[in-house]
Amino acid sequence: MRLLLLFCLAILATSSFSMEQETELTPKIFITYKVQDFFPRGRRVLITCHSPQMPPPITYSFWRSRDVEVAKKVVKTRDPASFNINVTLKSRPDLLTYTCQASPTWGKHMTSTKLQMYWELWAKPVSQIQADFTMLERGSGPRVEVSCLASLGSPPITYSLIGKNGHIHMQQRPQHRQPAGFSFPLTTTIDWFQCQAENDINVQSSPFTLVPPGQLPKGPIFMLAASITSIAAITSGMLGRNRL
Repeated sequence: MRLLLLFCLAILATSSFSMEQETELTPKIFITYKVQDFFPRGRRVLITCHSPQMPPPITYSFWRSRDVEVAKKVVKTRDPASFNINVTLKSRPDLLTYTCQASPTWGKHMTSTKLQMYWELWAKPVSQIQADFTMLERGSGPRVEVSCLASLGSPPITYSLIGKNGHIHMQQRPQHRQPAGFSFPLTTTIDWFQCQAENDINVQSSPFTLVPPGQLPKGPIFMLAASITSIAAITSGMLGRNRL
């Protein structure tokens, strides 16, 4: 009786191990996308299907909603398969649902989770950034007030005040169509600053602005003045020799 019990336990353990191993070895397929080009009323989108655990060759098929096969590719390596689609502004949300299927030479095919996209396709990149630097006298001393606003761009937009060395001094995420406001005390140190606007699509920056406005470091000015003086002296000497 004891031997029979041990034999049953051994079979159950082996079966459990086989199921766990099968679960771990079950390949998965992933579907991702990237917006490549922006047009006034459309987008060109790159769809990527990939099953890294499935042995090649793999037949990838790309499906849209209502079980409509859009395209099919055979990949003989472990690289992903890519599909390009054009989406117009008139496309209904229910038609922008996609899946990928991966089929090996032997075995059953695998289907990815559904990829649904709509609003993010029509998100607009940030552009037309305006940055205003103003010096104000406060009770605690002079300060620099900075206003940053991107005229175009889908929210949320994050604004950053960045120095010439790439250091981010301040960040804000104001309400849509509202400017970001930065303020810092004016010191004797002269530096360059720019405003950067970023959303989920792209990053744009304003030109660098010298702070305090309208001032340049004394070193370069002194060197420039000295150079001009030297040039004037040399020119005067040459003119004097020509007269002789």
